[in-house]
Amino acid sequence: MDLFGLEREARIIKSGVREVFTPHKPISKVDLLFGRQDEVRKLVETLNTPGQHVLLYGERGVGKSSLSNIVAEVLWVAVTPKQFAKSCDQSDTFETIMLEPLREVGADLTLTEMTERSSNARQTGFKLNAFDIAKERNRELVATYKTVGSLSPSSVAVAIRDLRGFLVIDEADAITDPNDRRKIAELIKHLSDSGSPFKLMVVGIAETGSELTAAHPSVQRCLKETKLARMTDTELRQIVVSGAEKLKLKFTQPVINSIVRLSAGYPHFTHLLALKCAEEAINERRKEIQPHHLIDALKLATADAEGTLKRIYDDATRSHVSTAYRDILMAAASLSTEEFSASDLRGAYERTTGHSITQGSLNNYFTRLISKDESAILRRTAQGVYRFQDPRMSSYIRIVNQMV
Repeated sequence: MDLFGLEREARIIKSGVREVFTPHKPISKVDLLFGRQDEVRKLVETLNTPGQHVLLYGERGVGKSSLSNIVAEVLWVAVTPKQFAKSCDQSDTFETIMLEPLREVGADLTLTEMTERSSNARQTGFKLNAFDIAKERNRELVATYKTVGSLSPSSVAVAIRDLRGFLVIDEADAITDPNDRRKIAELIKHLSDSGSPFKLMVVGIAETGSELTAAHPSVQRCLKETKLARMTDTELRQIVVSGAEKLKLKFTQPVINSIVRLSAGYPHFTHLLALKCAEEAINERRKEIQPHHLIDALKLATADAEGTLKRIYDDATRSHVSTAYRDILMAAASLSTEEFSASDLRGAYERTTGHSITQGSLNNYFTRLISKDESAILRRTAQGVYRFQDPRMSSYIRIVNQMV
């Protein structure tokens, strides 16, 4: 008797399934990227073009971090630049983001004081605001300076313009001060103007590229904006089929079709459902994933999904007297379009429940489901037009209600 599931866990770990289907971490190896090959090729081409940098943006969960990881690996293999990666949070500034590239050229922002030693050797160098950087090895350089607000984009560009390297600024939407976003845009312009081999890829959640650059007007010609859309059904199928081949497993066609439909374009959910299905089959020592494995996987996936989605959905559907809130949201999740009208929703409600609903009744339920801020589950985008506040919610609702 496997009381604590240790035997099951041992079989799953031995299979390597959690290294192939990875819903909880970005993909970092080229051989594990299924789909998005065209996007990788175009981004690498852009970054290998003199004066061009990349802004990669889109919805949460469409695979931006995975794509930037793969682009970095391809660039490293192709041209072997010095690689840097910065995943931002709300405390980050322009200085903290540029810390590692500056260290590479001899500027260490973690220091507060340095001392200079004279030398008879021929000296060449340049000044970076309050501190100097030298080119020769036998000279110690130094100064006292602040770590916040002390660096201008132009001086940083001078410091790193000869560095053959690549910096990924991930989670750029977390940068709270628009001035820091603007400085990054200005740095890109200076690097482009100087023909620097140092390249930047700015990655973040946004509806428009200007949100991540503080609408800086002069950076457009040197910053290639790429909005990463949801994956196509064909690409989602490739994730399942290619992953199964690596594991020497086979997903039956009905299971693949259901996973693709439930995922609604989001690779995160494809990886999550494929992982849970495969784990169930591996536990049974079977090579073929059948529909009953998917049913069990849906329960596990619901428990393993992001807590924020669960909390928002539970708050929206909580009722002791009616299932109407849940039914309305299931109807919305059944629609294939990102935005929908009230009449679309009423039609979907009738198809999924077998009952009709008047616009007046729907408006009453909307008082809980829609808000002006981001606290409710739905958002009104225009008169009579709605969408989920978090686009991933459609997939979550399909999974939690087993809408296969």
